[in-house]
Amino acid sequence: MPYTNVQFIAFTIDTAPLENKDGSSTYLGLQDPQQDIQARCELMARAMQTALDNLPTSSPPEAPGTTLKVFLAPEFFFRGSTGAYEMDDVQYAIAQVQALAADAQWQDWVFGFGSILGHSSPHLDTPPYDIDPNADKEVYNFTLIQDGGPGSSGDQGARVVMKELMSGVDFIADKATGEGMLLANVDHMEPAGAGSARQEQQVVNYDGAGIFDLAGITWGVEICLDHSEDVSRLKQSPQVYPGSPEVQLQLVPSCGMDIQKDSVITMSGGYVFNCDGQSGGSSALAKVADVDPVDLDDINSSSSHPVDDADIVLGDVSPPQIVPIADLYQDGAGEVVIYPSQVLPAAATVEGSLLQLHWPASKDYRFDFDLIYDANGEYQTLLCAPVSGKTNFYGNKYFLPLDMVTWSKDAIARKSKTPDVEIAVKLVAGTGGYDYGVWCKIEVPDFNFEGVAFEFNDSATDPPPQTIW
Repeated sequence: MPYTNVQFIAFTIDTAPLENKDGSSTYLGLQDPQQDIQARCELMARAMQTALDNLPTSSPPEAPGTTLKVFLAPEFFFRGSTGAYEMDDVQYAIAQVQALAADAQWQDWVFGFGSILGHSSPHLDTPPYDIDPNADKEVYNFTLIQDGGPGSSGDQGARVVMKELMSGVDFIADKATGEGMLLANVDHMEPAGAGSARQEQQVVNYDGAGIFDLAGITWGVEICLDHSEDVSRLKQSPQVYPGSPEVQLQLVPSCGMDIQKDSVITMSGGYVFNCDGQSGGSSALAKVADVDPVDLDDINSSSSHPVDDADIVLGDVSPPQIVPIADLYQDGAGEVVIYPSQVLPAAATVEGSLLQLHWPASKDYRFDFDLIYDANGEYQTLLCAPVSGKTNFYGNKYFLPLDMVTWSKDAIARKSKTPDVEIAVKLVAGTGGYDYGVWCKIEVPDFNFEGVAFEFNDSATDPPPQTIW
């Protein structure tokens, strides 16, 4: 049976670097990365237990499988004393938090363990291929969403979402103490191109995309800046295709972000939940009252409970290590904020119809167009996908207008500095009784075109599109 209710729980704690009186900043944490991870996991376990111990009870007890508890921690919860862990330690962190969630008492829970930061180090090009000490490190900031209980333990119940855009507060900009990484010495993963409809629906559970299914629910997740109204990462990949599952719950772990109405993609009756790690930590929950335009109803928390701030004892090392909370987080052990249980909206899919057009523009280049109409047969949007064996378009589909400049595979092989693929596609007014035209300017190897490729109407029941092919 699917869940009928959902209850949100935030672990609010300050996860920002410590600002020192001399103007420097410090990534709090232990020098040994695995001990650092163990200590942070111990505090996470305390917060989880605090939440469990303070949940409202009912008489008679609620049947299992009725209410899903969603526990969310803020961005930067796991990062260590240098600002990011090496990738072997990232794997260790994943294994440790998955073990926390695997106990039977966490059945009917889903955990968002804040974010984990890792880095890879480029190697020299010559034997023995040692790490290049002068190269910038490539960093990764991601959140692990884990279904609780033994039946979903490990990878089968895990979903990973990568943060795409690095903000100025992701790393210390100047004067980091110790071996702390500076913003200028790290490379963030490159975000997807603007206008791309992207591939945000997860295909495998560690592919980093922001929309996925877990525990019978469709989720959307954005980390901090990806949720800002200037970025709206998931809005670039709306669930527009008929038959696509609508997002029921949207999570925003952050450190310096709140809920942005213009970035909400949740269905009507769904929820958006934020847990932030800046200025002591905070959280917010809102229900989507309407989607066009988006209208949100704020939901107040029902209770908050401090997390035990006693020193953490790492007993697996010799001698046992005593870790004050202040060595990990500057503002204490934080608190657990519990929100009242809410009705979970039933799963639904996007209604409407899809008309696909395929333009064989040349021997080597094809353009696929998806015309999407709503349940009433009214035109909603159009996406374009260039396809070629000569140029790698990565399977992306693009909203219009599309302006693309790139290199063919041959140009890349020649190490050409001049791009040889230019594609522009936009909507224009139609002619001869048609509502719209699709104008294209295409300059690719062995093919050039400028003009209207096809025309179409506002309604799916009107005469079919008129094409040039």
